[in-house]
Amino acid sequence: MSLHAIEIILTRTVSGVELQSAKRAGGMPMASSSDGKRIAVLVSAKSMNQAIKKVWRRLEETLPIDVLCTLFPGPDGMLRMSIPFTPEDRRRIRTLARATGKSAEDFLSDAVSEALARDRSSNSARRDCVLNLLFHQCASGQVPLASSDTLPISALPSGLSDLVRRVSVSGDRVRLVDDGCRVAVLIGEQTLADLEDELAIAECRLRKADGTPRIPHNEAVEEPAVKDGEEGEGDETAGSTGV
Repeated sequence: MSLHAIEIILTRTVSGVELQSAKRAGGMPMASSSDGKRIAVLVSAKSMNQAIKKVWRRLEETLPIDVLCTLFPGPDGMLRMSIPFTPEDRRRIRTLARATGKSAEDFLSDAVSEALARDRSSNSARRDCVLNLLFHQCASGQVPLASSDTLPISALPSGLSDLVRRVSVSGDRVRLVDDGCRVAVLIGEQTLADLEDELAIAECRLRKADGTPRIPHNEAVEEPAVKDGEEGEGDETAGSTGV
């Protein structure tokens, strides 16, 4: 027997009393999220599929379960999701699966994969369209740059400002294209700082390899020192002129 971690997504928030009742009914260790809408449970079973069936069998009547998901991928690198279907839905799925010569499980797996691929493609197309539109709006001078190269997000179009905020949090890089050609990259402040650090380290290593003498940081930033005697000579000259 192996332990499998399953996440239970609920249709509503459950109370502490309901959770304790589910623990007694299921006989499995479980913990609830802070909002009470998700529960993680450890299940002892020979396989992941058996673990999911075990959760349904023991907790279906105790908790308002919406979806079951595995928290970690299986040997094939895939996560598992279990969604309840009505008897009518099951009949329709079996009918469609027979028409394609597939099992109900394979039919559903292929259908979900195709739907996700279509969603990713349409999202990517919409994003490219919006980025191109926003790029042309900015390039046309509707959003002028300040002399300091600092621009408040509030001055940007709403779609672009939302994208900037998302990039700053996620750390992703978004490439901007103009007529299919890449012209700019939108990155977050932390990503820029990391790149500048990497560049500084690379330049330091290059100087070291070339034998270029290095200047200590404190010497590079301090003001030039006045040579001995220069200040005194200037004072003496001023004094003699006054006489």
